[in-house]
Amino acid sequence: MISLSYCFKMAVESLKSAKLRSGLTALGIIIGIAAVIATFTLGSSFTGYFTEQLDTQGSNYIMVGASKPNLFYESQLDIVRNTPGVTGVATEMSQTGVITFANEAKNLTVLGTQEDMIEILSLPIYEGQMFSDKDSYVAVVGKNISEEEFRKEIGLRSTIEITLYNSETKEYVTESFKVIGILGSDETSLVTGGSENTLVGIPTHIMQNMTGKTDYNVIYAMSDSREDINATTDEIERRLARNLGVSERDLDDDEKIPFMTMNQAELLEQIGTLTSTLQTFLLAIGGISLVVGAVGIMNIMIVTVTERTREIGTLKALGYSSRDVLMLFVVESIIISAIGGLIGTIIGLIIAYIGASLLGLTMAIPFSSILVGVGLSVAVGVLAGAQPSYRAAKMNPVEALRDI
Repeated sequence: MISLSYCFKMAVESLKSAKLRSGLTALGIIIGIAAVIATFTLGSSFTGYFTEQLDTQGSNYIMVGASKPNLFYESQLDIVRNTPGVTGVATEMSQTGVITFANEAKNLTVLGTQEDMIEILSLPIYEGQMFSDKDSYVAVVGKNISEEEFRKEIGLRSTIEITLYNSETKEYVTESFKVIGILGSDETSLVTGGSENTLVGIPTHIMQNMTGKTDYNVIYAMSDSREDINATTDEIERRLARNLGVSERDLDDDEKIPFMTMNQAELLEQIGTLTSTLQTFLLAIGGISLVVGAVGIMNIMIVTVTERTREIGTLKALGYSSRDVLMLFVVESIIISAIGGLIGTIIGLIIAYIGASLLGLTMAIPFSSILVGVGLSVAVGVLAGAQPSYRAAKMNPVEALRDI
């Protein structure tokens, strides 16, 4: 039985004699492996980025949104506040109002909320501070509004006028507010989508007085731990549903519950599902390239066996066993695919690096992706070269040496 090193030496000499053909044969493997490696690496980078963002943006938050008006009032807020595991709550009510500053008026979204909103959603404070629940005619404005919306920049201690529609009196109410904080940052939050950059926030009780409305659009809650956030969410949902007249048997029927809940863990799970779906799609494309590469290797190996028929006959006449011949051709096939896999892995990592740099991501290189790349290329080489190699091994030496 011939040694593996001898098989390797023979295979390398054979490949050197047909460099162009060997290179074209490996091309399909290179493309397929590059796609697989780039997909794995970028997917891991995206997942790491989203996880990091969610860990820093939002403190175990739970969002409860009303599906219709006049659903959430102070009593529902108290239910959420008193649910075990909840350590903070904040409400949201909004209306498009007229903001007047330096004799210039703009239609902008006005948000009524409480001080805990900052901690629950980890809203970035660019300058100044958030108002407290005891404050009255003070406001915070988004960074984009402060810098870009008006001809003159809104700064701390600036006075703005806010006009809102009062649904009870059917009249417009205008009040003056002192700006004590600028919200926002240069990075977009996954939790808020950067909406804090484009809003005007005032205390909830002041907005209720101005609009005549006492219901809330959304209630935000903060769970005391990430591990218990799903259990806390379920308990909030159960208590609110019971308060709003939903029976226990209908708790699993989303159509019969007049509100929806979402928490930080669920958002992370949805992002994971999205990135997994994208990875699967891209891996399928890479898989097609690998199949094409495998067919190419098989075709080339069949041609090689045909061209080297007399050589095979000579080897068998010299005492090489069928297993020896099989080994020679399988090793040749593996070398082609392994070289293609190595080059494809390098190209895939380069593509992933460029993609991560353009998207502003920290590149994460899972060691498993390199193992997958090398493993797939070797597996493709073995499978693609098996049939031609077996054909060569079973040749009759007399027939192989006969003139063609």
